[in-house]
Amino acid sequence: MANGASDSWKRIKLTEGTRARRYHAHSYYDIPVFDDGSRYIAAHEMRFAEREPAPRESVTVGVVDCESGEGFEPVGLSTAWSWQQGPLAQWRPGAERALHWNDRFEDRFVTRVYELDSQKEQILQRPTYAIARDGSFILSLNMARLNELRPGYGYPGGHCGFLEEKYPANDGVWRVDTVTGRERLILSLSRAFDFLMEMLEPQARRLQHAHEYHYWFNHAKISPDGLRFTVKLRFKVRGGSWNDRQGVSLTCGVDGEDLRLLTDATSHVIWRDDSSLYMWRLDGFYLYRDEAPKGECIRQIGKGLVDSNAHLQYLPTETDQYVFDTPYREDVDIYIRDETARSTTHVTRFSRHRPKRGPYRCDVHPRPSPDGNRIAATSLEDGGRQLYLLEKV
Repeated sequence: MANGASDSWKRIKLTEGTRARRYHAHSYYDIPVFDDGSRYIAAHEMRFAEREPAPRESVTVGVVDCESGEGFEPVGLSTAWSWQQGPLAQWRPGAERALHWNDRFEDRFVTRVYELDSQKEQILQRPTYAIARDGSFILSLNMARLNELRPGYGYPGGHCGFLEEKYPANDGVWRVDTVTGRERLILSLSRAFDFLMEMLEPQARRLQHAHEYHYWFNHAKISPDGLRFTVKLRFKVRGGSWNDRQGVSLTCGVDGEDLRLLTDATSHVIWRDDSSLYMWRLDGFYLYRDEAPKGECIRQIGKGLVDSNAHLQYLPTETDQYVFDTPYREDVDIYIRDETARSTTHVTRFSRHRPKRGPYRCDVHPRPSPDGNRIAATSLEDGGRQLYLLEKV
C-alpha cells in the first residue's frame, strides 16, 4: 500500500497552516494526548521549523476536536518545549477536562494546569512528565539537565543545577501532589547509580567508573494502578555521543521503595499492565515482567516486524493488539499487530519525512485513544508538521 488508509481505518487531516508557517503536533507518543472521552487531542502550534528554539521562544498550546472539523483551538502559551516532546501537553484523567503543559518562570520550569470547563488555572512548581491515572500526583524530572545531556528532549535555558555532578543526590524523580503541590524526591540519581553498581558484574562496574559518565533520567511512566513507575537511567561522557546501550530501565514504587532493574539497552518502554512492560530492546519488541531484583523476559512481540527501533503502543481492544510505526525513514508506515491472531495489518503510510534523522526530524508518534478507535499522528506529508487522525471505520 502506498498512501491513504486501510479498509478498516480512515485517515483525516486535522490541522492546516503549512503555507502560512503554522505547524501543529501532539506531544510524545507515550503521552495521554487524548482526553478520557477519546474526542479531544492536546496539541501545540509552532511558527518555525528546523532550528533549535530559543529559551523564551513560545509555542501555542491548544486542543483539536476530532469531531468538529474546526482545527486547532488555542488555550495558552508555553516557553518550555522541545521538538521531540513538545511542552508535554496532556490530559489529567477525570471529568474536569484538566490540561497539563509545561512552562517557564524565569529560569525555572513549572506545570500549568488549565480546566477547560471552569477556566480555572493552577501552577505546579515542577514540570509534568507523567500523571497518575487517578490524577492525584505527577512525576517530574529535571528538564534542564535532560536538555544538556540529551538535546531535543528537555528544554533549553533553564537552571541546570548540579550539572557538574555526575549523579547528584538532590536531583532525580520527584513526586508532586496535584492538589496541595507538595513535592518529594523519591528516587535520586545518586541512589539509582549506587543501585546500578550493585547490580552490575565486576567488569561492567569497572567500565562505568572508567568512562567518567554523567547520568540522567528520562521517560518516567506510572503503572496503571498508580503503585509503581519506570524510568530510564542513561549515561554518557559529557559532550560525547550516546546510544541505547548506554542506559538501563528501572522500576520503583511511587513511595520510593522497592527499586528494581528491569533490563538494559531499552528504548520506548511502556507499562502493558500493573506487572509487565513492553519495549524495544536491541533487535525487536519484547514484553518483560516487573520482578525483583531484575525483570524477566516473557516473550518477543511480533518477531521480525521491523529491523530498527520503533514506537509501539498497546491498543485497548478485545484481542492483544499493538500499533507501531517505522520511524527514521522518508516514508513512515503505521501497522497494527494482533498477537492473538499472529497477524499484521498495514494501516497507512506518511511520506516526505525529510530529514529522516537528526534533531529536527518529525516522528509520527502514533498515539491511540483510550477507547482504541482513534490514533493521533503528526506528519510532514504536506511539507510541515500537521496533525492527522486515523479512525476505525
